[in-house]
Amino acid sequence: MARREIDDIRDEIELLKQKANFRRKDGEINKRYQTAYNNLLKEEKTLVDAITKSRAAEVKVGQASIKSAQDLQKAEDNINKSLSSRLQMLVKGNVLGAIGLGNSGKQATATRDLKKEYDGVVTEIKNSNIDITKQAQLIDIAGNIQSGNLTDEKNIQEQITGVGAKQSVNMSGILEKKSTETVLGAKNAKNLAMANKLLIGGGAIFAATLAIAQKFAGSIDAIGKQFGSLNVLGDGFKNELLTSQEAVIGIGASLEDVIATTNELSSEFGLSIDEAADLSAQVIDTARAVGLSNEEAAKLSGILQTTSGLSGAQAERLTEGAFQLAAMNKVNPSAVLKDMAGASEAFAMFSEDGGDNLAKAAVQARALGLSLDTTSKIAEGLLDFENSINKEVEASVLIGKQLNFQKARELALDNDIEGAMSNIVNQLGSEAEFNKLNVIQRKALADSIGVSVADMAKMVANQDKSNMLAGETAKSFADIIGKDAMSELTATMNELKIFGVALANTVGPILMAVAKVVNFALTPLGDLVSGISQSVRGVNDFKSGPGGITTMMGPAGVFSLNPRDSVLATTNPIPVNDISMGPAGSKSVGGGNMNVTFGDATFQNDKLRLAVVNPPDTTRSL
Repeated sequence: MARREIDDIRDEIELLKQKANFRRKDGEINKRYQTAYNNLLKEEKTLVDAITKSRAAEVKVGQASIKSAQDLQKAEDNINKSLSSRLQMLVKGNVLGAIGLGNSGKQATATRDLKKEYDGVVTEIKNSNIDITKQAQLIDIAGNIQSGNLTDEKNIQEQITGVGAKQSVNMSGILEKKSTETVLGAKNAKNLAMANKLLIGGGAIFAATLAIAQKFAGSIDAIGKQFGSLNVLGDGFKNELLTSQEAVIGIGASLEDVIATTNELSSEFGLSIDEAADLSAQVIDTARAVGLSNEEAAKLSGILQTTSGLSGAQAERLTEGAFQLAAMNKVNPSAVLKDMAGASEAFAMFSEDGGDNLAKAAVQARALGLSLDTTSKIAEGLLDFENSINKEVEASVLIGKQLNFQKARELALDNDIEGAMSNIVNQLGSEAEFNKLNVIQRKALADSIGVSVADMAKMVANQDKSNMLAGETAKSFADIIGKDAMSELTATMNELKIFGVALANTVGPILMAVAKVVNFALTPLGDLVSGISQSVRGVNDFKSGPGGITTMMGPAGVFSLNPRDSVLATTNPIPVNDISMGPAGSKSVGGGNMNVTFGDATFQNDKLRLAVVNPPDTTRSL
């Protein structure tokens, strides 16, 4: 109804409301007014509801029209997918979408046809003379057919008739197109399921192959990062490191451990890199077995080889023997070996019998609470005869007891640090006697052998342990291995890792050969793309000799250069001697875009900084 009708009704309602307020004696008249008033209120509500419903239907029809057009455009775009979009799908891992199985050409066309038919029906309904609320109802029916909710032709016709529109709307085309799309969709889903199975299997194989390739490539990269060009070092060195890697995986080490150990041995002790690579696995195994770090084990092995003349295998045997000798005598084996690894000077001075004498001395030193470095310095001090004898006599006078370190000096001269220490300790007296000495006496006694009072107190307290070795040598013990230092579960898990590393090292070279071929093919393509990119982004820095550029143009106009001028063009600042352009009448160029003629080419760049160089000593900035 017209807006005027509603306003008239509301005016009449207001009038009746006023009349009803009059207090009259005639109750029937008031009642009649009240009834008329209530009827008008109902009529107003009916009219408002009708207008609201009409507007909602109008919005619904408009939205349906817009959405149908958008859906049709999307369907068109789906058919016209470019090669670049398929490549993007492939990069993102959507293989099915890239090869078109996710939405086959036939199904995409059927979907487009369905959307087109639906859009046509919506447009027809919207442009008809049908009441707007009935248009909305008809569009709902068309939407249900398109979505597949309505599939029975008889039922569809009954719903259309039930709307009561005077103008007939034919929706059979939507039903037909939907049926075609459904059939193709079912067929495509079957193909997709089959393709998915193939891709899952192929993807698993590819993923496994890629993982192997990446693992092997990571190993090669790690070697190259530490030692440089693998082409120069040769395949032998690389393969030796990979072999050592396989050997140490079982004890929980890695290729990085092999590389670090090889570097330590070759750089600190003069071993060739091939020898160091071959020895690295053995050193790491020893480190695990005796509780040393890889670096400490490498240092100890290097010390024994360079100062005691041992081979790598002999150095390993002595190290492990010292460990077992210390354990047998209830001394911390790891502490003993750390002392040995840090006592390169002691080995250089006193090593004898392949270093076995110092292995025993190191165990004895730790039993006394000292280090091998400390006891070796005591032995060195004894060999400073004049100073040692003077301190020995001075201490004897102060403590009232005759000291005689002559035998200890003879033993130190024969490289027997263990024997020298036993001789000294046997003369120190008991702990009770030491505790009775005053501070001057204790200091003198400590100075007699060149140690601190604290170290002297340790020697006195532990003197009963100085002769504990009882003729045992570090060389008399059996071999121990790194696996002895870990649980059975850890050892088992490490064995599984060996399989993975061995597989990568076996298959990896083949995959690297394939990658090399691919890289060879991609290199020229990369160079081509780089060249195109540079040409698109513009010129790089360039320099033109005298006469190379003849004409320049800027906001001031076009002008010719002197044949002697050279031109520099760069995106970087150019230091200049003279901002001016030269003689009177010349033109300056600055700001804005600049065109430069260089031979037959013209360059344009608003960020170029140009300088005209006129030999011998004038530079003009443009």
